[in-house]
Amino acid sequence: MEKCSLRPNNVRSYPCREAYGLIFVYPGDMKNFEAAVFPEIPSATDRNYKVRYLDRLVRCHFSFMHENLMDMNHQFLHRRLMGGIKTTLLETRQGENWIEADYTFSRGSGRQPLGEKLILGKKEKPKERDLMTVRTGYPYQTLKFQTGGSTHPALDLWNVYVPRDKEQRTNHTYGLMMIRRPSIPGLIELFWPAIVWFTNHIFAEDREICELEQIAFDQQGADRNHEIFPVIRSLRRVLTENGVSRED
Repeated sequence: MEKCSLRPNNVRSYPCREAYGLIFVYPGDMKNFEAAVFPEIPSATDRNYKVRYLDRLVRCHFSFMHENLMDMNHQFLHRRLMGGIKTTLLETRQGENWIEADYTFSRGSGRQPLGEKLILGKKEKPKERDLMTVRTGYPYQTLKFQTGGSTHPALDLWNVYVPRDKEQRTNHTYGLMMIRRPSIPGLIELFWPAIVWFTNHIFAEDREICELEQIAFDQQGADRNHEIFPVIRSLRRVLTENGVSRED
């Protein structure tokens, strides 16, 4: 990384790097700079993918965002848009500063919505199951979805949640959503407005539930949720052991 100044009157110059159409800034303790991990997002520069930039303010602690994406049982929340989806956890892997979970899905009721169909496309091998892998590699989070029999993701998502206030009650979510281009040239551009509409509504429901969780936390003055899902219990350990408290 090189040193760059983000503001004309900024006293301190922060290490930063421009990549994937974003500027990555390291604002932490320089003693830990060498251990900082720069994200590698190959799909963001792959012409086989169309990239959508995500940029939104969410009024909750960033850990709620990690939990929401990691726990795919929350697909029930999106039943109005996606129909009845059954989520099956396949496997979990974890390390000191990361955790990832594999899921597959089956449709219990309703039809596949157009937006989902446009994003995921058709299975290459209909008899093989789809695979979704969600990973928190602190501080980033990724999601990859491969349709049955495919060797590459149809959907590749990268997110980072940046606290906006000292109390960490809001975060700014920045992300890259890479969608595999279909074999017919120009088709994804034609249907891009439908994809944006669909994903915007999914994101809106996610934001609403995460903000409600923050409200409940603040009203109760503590986390009174008796979490039993092993994936989320392990995720919380990763976030707690690798995060920096607001007092620091």
